[in-house]
Amino acid sequence: MPSTDTIATNTTPGDLQVSGTEPPSFKTTPRTAATSHLPLDVAENAFRLLMQGPEPLSVDGSRVCADLLRRTIPLDELRAILLHPSCGRKTRDEVWRHLITQSRTHHGGWTIAVVALALPMLRRLVRTLSETVTADREDLEAEVLACYLDALDRVNLAWTHPLLRLFRLTRFAVLRAYAVKPPELLTDPDPAHDESLVYPAGHPDLLLAEAVRQQIITAEAAELIGLTRLENLPLSVYCRHRGLLYCAVLKRRQRAEARLAKALIDGQLSLPSL
Repeated sequence: MPSTDTIATNTTPGDLQVSGTEPPSFKTTPRTAATSHLPLDVAENAFRLLMQGPEPLSVDGSRVCADLLRRTIPLDELRAILLHPSCGRKTRDEVWRHLITQSRTHHGGWTIAVVALALPMLRRLVRTLSETVTADREDLEAEVLACYLDALDRVNLAWTHPLLRLFRLTRFAVLRAYAVKPPELLTDPDPAHDESLVYPAGHPDLLLAEAVRQQIITAEAAELIGLTRLENLPLSVYCRHRGLLYCAVLKRRQRAEARLAKALIDGQLSLPSL
């Protein structure tokens, strides 16, 4: 029987919840479903079987996030909550950190669950990759699933947008698996041109993580580069949200990128091998 988080007690119908109303119940739509051998369909069917029975895998909403229902939430219902437009980014981030931690700690049913809750993202990724990657559908889905499971162990939960980072790590890993050309090295940054630094194709998230591990740049600098360079968040928006001076942050990013470029040129920092 799957384990659950500690169950909340003394809850009332008026307890806090996303969007102020009970979300619609999530019902799994049988695809050619139960008989399909495609990896993502197999994962969906495994999750459906996991959620059957009197005590399905659940979370205690009051312990996971203040904006969730303050009661025990089965994971199929939690999936509906996360997909609902009223669910805010902060709530999704906190829920995903919890789910990833549970998967890393307990494996088994929790890993099936974090795959199933990410299936809309994974299916979209497969559709997008099929336009550029030459591979059999079953092989491509298997590669996406394998890269996603690997990303679950590597994604940095201290950073923002864990689901988006899972998406990017998975996508880069699949593209790297099917890559035909090696990535280009970083060029020397020109302080006079803010957009001069070109990041290598392949795996920039891993590059930044490795640079932090080697103490070439700080985790804060890596997040700054990740958000403003890799995720295209305007630097002005980044500064405004954090109450920081634009010029100071611009210089901080330039110094961090200069250290990255030097480490690459000197061979201190290696790009992920293809």
